[in-house]
Amino acid sequence: MSEKFDALIVGGGVGGCAIGALLAYNGYKVKLFDKNKIIGGRCTTYDYKGFKLDLGVHLFGVGPNGYLGDVLKRIEMPDAIKWVLSKDPRPLMNYCGEELIYSRKAMSQIAEKYAPGEFDKAMKFFADCLSIRKKQIRELYYTPFNEFLNQYTTNKIIHTLLSGIVGQYFCVLPEKASAGEFIRCFRQVASSRSSAYPIGGCIAIPQAYVDGIKKYGGEVQLDAKIKKIHVEDDRATGIELEDGSTYESDIIISNADIQNTVSNLVGEKYFPSDYVERVKNLTYAQYCLSIKVALDEKVTDQKLILYLPYEYSEIDRTTGVFAGEIPDKVGGMITSPTNYDSNLAPPGKQSIFFGTGCLPGETMEQYKKIGEKCLESLKTVFPTIEDHIEWYKTDTPTLVESYAGEYGNIIGVGQTVDQIHERRPSQITPIKGLYIVGAEAGGHGIGAELAANSAIELVDILLEKTIPAK
Repeated sequence: MSEKFDALIVGGGVGGCAIGALLAYNGYKVKLFDKNKIIGGRCTTYDYKGFKLDLGVHLFGVGPNGYLGDVLKRIEMPDAIKWVLSKDPRPLMNYCGEELIYSRKAMSQIAEKYAPGEFDKAMKFFADCLSIRKKQIRELYYTPFNEFLNQYTTNKIIHTLLSGIVGQYFCVLPEKASAGEFIRCFRQVASSRSSAYPIGGCIAIPQAYVDGIKKYGGEVQLDAKIKKIHVEDDRATGIELEDGSTYESDIIISNADIQNTVSNLVGEKYFPSDYVERVKNLTYAQYCLSIKVALDEKVTDQKLILYLPYEYSEIDRTTGVFAGEIPDKVGGMITSPTNYDSNLAPPGKQSIFFGTGCLPGETMEQYKKIGEKCLESLKTVFPTIEDHIEWYKTDTPTLVESYAGEYGNIIGVGQTVDQIHERRPSQITPIKGLYIVGAEAGGHGIGAELAANSAIELVDILLEKTIPAK
């Protein structure tokens, strides 16, 4: 006979772990399954040659003061994640070799340098983003970011600099990104001043939620591959693992990709045809490639640098990688996790990560060439690292897919103008008792914060619809 639970959760990304902790705290008998041997999906950390390496390149825009922290406050474990803020030393922008504080003023000054008269326009854009009323934000959800920016300036360099922020937030192009969602996220980051990284690596976030699941009586099973979500009479009834074991519940929550859930884990025949069509046509966020570099000694105290290698006259070349090209220079986001937590490397050593955009489905040879360009860029930013590199490795979308699915994209369902706010897939599916959580449905925020907010929204939905077990 199958064991019965109040809620079964398929997938242990941030969203899955968060909803598990929130439900367990509210008295639900919860069990979470994840196909991997380590928790976290995209937000995980793995061991490699004595170092602890994150999957991808991460910084958490609102850190303890955003949705990631709100989950822990709700389950009365506010200090379960230890955070280190990124503001000391101040993050940098390296623009063609010129180092500037990564700030609104610095970006406006770059624009003024190449296009006199643009400084005030850029500063007004930032000021309005910080002061615009909530009603106006709602009206801008379905306005493309670049159209909104055009109301202030059409200057190419300002558009490119701000596209870098849009890319960091959402991993979508500015012509597809939501102006309203950008403004909302930008305000949260600017007002909180709490961009941060967790002690222990990115895995510390889902692990804290797992600790919450267990603290409140729930269960977590890793290396557990789901074969099927069972549906009877238009209602989800349980799950079946590939090893043949089955579990029953009136609430099934999938954090295993909405397309995979509909087409494979459940089956399209159980859903209305228009819902299936919509899910099939969802646009995912873009794809990224990152290199992880191990150094035999510490070469910098810097925690975060945004590297922009092209001058104004060459700005169009920055998007070449998204056209399948391998440009002469590659820009991207640079972080050093060991400057937040030295225990992520052997004593006295340092790790530096460089992340950039790429296309999915490239050959390993193409990914290797992009990785080599990333290393060249890193050496440009830090000329002294040449003699201190022990090794470097390239993490590709293929690796991300092995952990999180969705073809290895970097966030989930893209926060585009046609997939945001009320146009975003709902956590509630047409099948009774079946829900979606994570950066797939509902929610607001940047990356992992989006997934955590999805879980917060879902627990509020479930607490209204059902009677807590305790």
